Formats: sequence, structure tokens, C-alpha cells
Amino acid sequence: MVGYVISGVLAVIAAVLAVRLLMQKKRIERLAEQMEDYLTGIGKPLSYSLKEDAVAPLENAAAEMENRIEVEKERYQQEARRTSDLTADISHQLKTPLASLRLFVEMDESPHMAQEISQIERMETLIGSLLRLEKLCADGYEFSFAEHPIQPLIQEVWNRLQPLWPEKEIVLDGDAVIRCDEKWLSEAFLNLLKNACEHTASDGKITVTLEQTDRAFYCTIEDNGGGVPEQDLPHLFERFYRAEGQKQSGAGLGLAIVKEIIFRHHGHIIAENTKFGLKFIISIPILNLAKT
Repeated sequence: MVGYVISGVLAVIAAVLAVRLLMQKKRIERLAEQMEDYLTGIGKPLSYSLKEDAVAPLENAAAEMENRIEVEKERYQQEARRTSDLTADISHQLKTPLASLRLFVEMDESPHMAQEISQIERMETLIGSLLRLEKLCADGYEFSFAEHPIQPLIQEVWNRLQPLWPEKEIVLDGDAVIRCDEKWLSEAFLNLLKNACEHTASDGKITVTLEQTDRAFYCTIEDNGGGVPEQDLPHLFERFYRAEGQKQSGAGLGLAIVKEIIFRHHGHIIAENTKFGLKFIISIPILNLAKT
């Protein structure tokens, strides 16, 4: 009789422990999901736990970590906004003198007028690009995410570029449908394809490969332009950086803008040399774009 009682008590204790372990496991799983949502920008910061059990310290540590991230994030955004405002003020101050200078050059009818106007236009492009980059860095633009097929988007971008480089060849392979801001992602591809065109021979070849999995979208853009020195690869996305031996065309901000656009899609972009040229690799997590 006593044995049955003891067995029953042990069974109850085992059941209670099993339930507690199951509940703790579910709390840990829920905590992991909440942390993932927060880190991908679709969830709210965690709150501190009022319970006193084995899981509470983990929940409180996660909440403290997220709280510190929020503080640093706000500090960074404030600094980015100040920098963006300063850049905008300087750029706006330059626009009026440039407009006046253009008018003066056009009225002067100098034999060097075309060259001088070209330099003015380059300055205007530089100012516009710098403003866009600073606003991107400071989250100054509202991104609108919706599902879009990527192959037609890239084809439309190439149709705009092809008249400038009619002898270039593009090979577009694969497809994907992802949530993205169509306008901004188009600008990223425009800058990448333009960069490939500028640094390949007149009959150069550009290969774009698209791939989509359950968790991510991948895109590679590869040219046969010979690539860049290895020491330049980590710096290609820095503003105003020019790889050794590359033409001094453009404002030097195109790839920096690309990086910020991909970043706003929660993605990542890298560059690497291949046997024939330079390859850009873009990855954008599908889950990260479920909400924004």
C-alpha cells in the first residue's frame, strides 16, 4: 500500500516537473521569437520579467540588452539627423550659386561653355547624390514594401541604360518575387549595372543571376571588366572611394547609396573578384521583410 502511495506521489511530482519544464521551454521559445522579431525590426522591445524562476534572469538579460540597443540606436539616429541636416543646409546654400553660375556661363557663350556646363552639372549631381545618401542614412525616406517580381524590374532598369551602352550584353537568369520598395531597389540595381557598364570594355558582358529560397533572396551581378585590386574590395561601398585604376567618372557615391538601400531592406551586399571581373552579391532575408 505504501509503495502505491509513494509511486503516486512520485508520479505527481514528475508530472508537475514535466509541466514546469514544458512551460519554461515554451517561454524560452517565445523569448527567442520575440528577440528575432525585434532584431529584424518587426517587434517591440521586451519587458522585464516579474517572475522568480530559472527563466526570469534570461528574460531580464534579453530585455536589458534590447534597452541598451534602443539607447544606442536613438543616439546614432540623432547624430545621423544632425549630419543630414548639416549636409542639407550646405547643399541648399550651394544650389543658388551653381544656378547663377550656369546662367552666367550660358550667357557668356564661351568656346569652353560645354565643358564648363558639364562641370556644373557634375557638381549638381554630386550635391543631389550626397543629399539622398545622407537622408537614407538618417532614415529620412519612407520605404513602401510590397511584393514585386525582380526580373522585370531589372529588365526595365537595363532598358533605360542600354541606349547609353548599345554594345554591352546582359544575361539575366532566374527570377524571384520578394517584398521590397520597388523604386529604391530599382535605383540600387541602376547604380550597380551602371557601375558594371562603366568598368567593362565597349562590348563587355554583364551576368545577373537571381535565386530565391524559403528564407532569402540572392542576386549576383558579375562583369568581365577585370575586377579591382584586392585591397580595394573592402572600401568599394565607402562614399567618394575610387578603386585604383578606375575611371574618375561619377560622384563616387553610387555604391554607398546601394549599400544603404540594401541595408534598408535588412539585406547585405559584398563585392569580390572573379577570374574575369568584379561580382556583387546581394542577400535579402525573406522573413525580415514580412512586416516593416
